[in-house]
Formats: sequence, C-alpha cells, structure tokens
Amino acid sequence: MNKSKLNVAVIGLGTVGSGVIKLLRKQKNNIKKRTGIELKVVAVSAKNIRKQRSVDISPFRWIASPLTIAKDPDVDVIVELIGDMDNTARKIIIEAINNGKHVVTANKSLLAKEGSVFEELAKEKGVFLRYEAAVAGGIPIIKVLQDSLIVNKISKLYGVINGTCNFILTKMESEEREYQDVFSEAKQLGYVESDPRLDIGGIDSAHKLALLSCLAFGTSLNFKAVKTEGIDHLSIEDIQEADLIGYKIKLLAIAEYSRNMLKQEVSPKLIRKSSPIAQVNGSTNIIAIEGEEIGTTVFSGPGAGMGPTASSVVSDLVAIASRKTKSTFLNGDKKNDSKSDDSVSKKSSFYLRFILKDKPGVIARLSGKLGSFGISINQMKQKPHPKQKATLIMTTHKTLRTNLNKALTDIMKLKICEQRPVCIEIQEV
Repeated sequence: MNKSKLNVAVIGLGTVGSGVIKLLRKQKNNIKKRTGIELKVVAVSAKNIRKQRSVDISPFRWIASPLTIAKDPDVDVIVELIGDMDNTARKIIIEAINNGKHVVTANKSLLAKEGSVFEELAKEKGVFLRYEAAVAGGIPIIKVLQDSLIVNKISKLYGVINGTCNFILTKMESEEREYQDVFSEAKQLGYVESDPRLDIGGIDSAHKLALLSCLAFGTSLNFKAVKTEGIDHLSIEDIQEADLIGYKIKLLAIAEYSRNMLKQEVSPKLIRKSSPIAQVNGSTNIIAIEGEEIGTTVFSGPGAGMGPTASSVVSDLVAIASRKTKSTFLNGDKKNDSKSDDSVSKKSSFYLRFILKDKPGVIARLSGKLGSFGISINQMKQKPHPKQKATLIMTTHKTLRTNLNKALTDIMKLKICEQRPVCIEIQEV
C-alpha cells in the first residue's frame, strides 16, 4: 500500500455508497491537507450499471462482479455496502481479506453473526476490519469504546439504536395514530427494511447491541443470546396511558455485565419523560455508557441517512490510511454467558394491559391469579371497549419477571382474555 494514497473500491451504490463517493470527492483536499493521504476511488460495483444515481460514477472502473474487485491488485481497501444478500457480502469480505485488502463495512447483521471470524482472519492476514457505520449511523460509538473509554471498566450500556422504531413510536405519540397506520407510512417513506421484522421485530437493534457488548465488556460475540422483542404489539392506548403516568415508550437496547454474566436485551420499555433516552424523537439514536471512571456519558445523533453513515465510512478509511486503527475486539476473551430467559434476581415494576371478556368476576379472577404469584397492583383502571369487552390497565409494584410471566401464562389459561396481554417493564434509566 502506497503510504500517501489509498485506492478504494466501493461495492454497493445505494444511498450510503453514493454518499461515500460524494463525501470523498467533496472532502478530498481537506483529507489530504489534514492527513497527508489521498483517498482515491478507483473502482465501483453494483447490481445495475444503468440505474439512475445521485452521483456520477463514470470516472471509475465499473466491475460487474464484486468478487473480482476483491482480487484486484490495484485496490487497497474494499468498502462493502450491499447488505447481507445471498451470502454475497460474506464472500466479498472473506475474499478481500484473503487477498490482503482492508475492509470497511456497514453490514451489522453479518458482523453480529460472523464478526469474530472476520477479525481473526484479518489479524492473520495483517489487514484491518472497520465498521463504524454499522452501529448508530453518525455517532462514532465504536471509536469511543475502542479509544476514548479504553481505561474504563464499563458496567452498562443502553439506548435507542433503531431509527425506524423510534420514528414509528414518536409519530404514534405526536399524531395519536395506531401502529399499523404509522408503520405503513414509514414503509412508504423507505424507512423500513425489505424484511420489516429486522426493524420492528427488534432484530436490527439486537445486531448492533451484540457488537457494542463485546466491544464494551470484552466478551465473545453472541448475537443469539440477545433477548429480543419488537414493537408491533403496541397500541396508541399504551402510549397514551404511559404518558398519563409520566413515561414514554421506547424500544430500548440494554447490555449489563456483572458477576461474569452479560445480560443483553432489546424490548419496549417505559422510560421516565425526564430521562435523556425518552426525549430522543424521530430517527435519532442515543447511547448511554456507564463507566467506572466517567460515570454516565450520553452520545446522541443521527442514526442513519446518507451523510451521517457516509461520514462514518470515510472516517474508517482515514483511520486505515493513517494506520491509526487496531483490533476491534470482536473476538473478546471473556466468555459470553448471556441468558436468554428471565432468570434474573432484579425486581422491576411493569405496565400491563388486558382486553377482557366483559363478564362478572373476570377482574377478581385476574387479580387473584396475580396475587397468588406475589404480584402487587400499584394502580388499576377499567376502560370501556367496543363489542362487549373491557380494557384493564394496571401497573405493578416491583416484582420478579419470572413470577409475572408465570402469572400471565396462568391468566391466559383462564380464558378470560380476548388476546395476549401487553406487558412492558418500567425501566429506570
């Protein structure tokens, strides 16, 4: 590799890929002035050369097969931005590293599953694997964990790291609309992945959380251990009821390391309105980190979009060109003993919503079943519901999640509920 120049190939020319080319072109002189290094795009590849794009790609060599670029001797670094389609991205990364090329990727789903394999191979071949753009868009959280907070013993990190879900929940609240209506709008606006479950099912957040966890705690990468729940069962009624008692509902990603055990979870939570986490709206992301020396530090910014994500990609390219990069710890030395169940001794309060058959005695039977598991009701109110049903809203005093789950299972067996109850933990962050 020429120390004063880095030849770059961009694979994938969608929103982010086009943004990377635009940014490199716009900041070419500034990057060279500040680092002494020229970042030069020499080749590009995508599905369709004829597609109309927001950037002119005619100055670059077009290579139809991305695997061919991975072997090209004139390329120093591959920027992989095609996503996890048909195993192609995996093949490109493996091929590029095996051919001595550095890799920059935004592919969080692939990294969450095989990042440690890629990193081990990159170490063996003496090249760098960078992925700042894979988590939280324009927030440089990977570099923060690698460099700025390296001397801190981190005990906990949490935040809102999926812009689509936050957009939907914000719209539901501000415009008093039901989930399905806002979801349809988000889909029309292009905010939702081609497989919607990745966003609204919490899977995208789980991918990102798995990556952040191993960086923060030095644990091995284990995406499968992230307990994951989405937002598609939530109603405008839940959001309004949360508001009345001083909370907002957010899809929270949280990882906590204690007593050699890592707990990783993505699920909706009730967050106090006064918390910085609750005040993040739209597609903005926010991440809080609790460290031994720094206390709690909060990072917030755009979680996606052409400019922020391209900025993260280009910052990785500069780090590689400057040789100011290192292992990203995706193959941490601590065993990941994450638990996917609720066998945790910590007690929490919960918000519950039941749609009950409107018959005499159903509330008494429900309350009795909760009481049999030691679950104490803090607040409760009944609301009318169309079609001979009743809506029951309640919050509990602090209790074990395992006990509540058992009680809810037994309540469903009583056949007094019209649908599965909504249960959301009240999280103090």
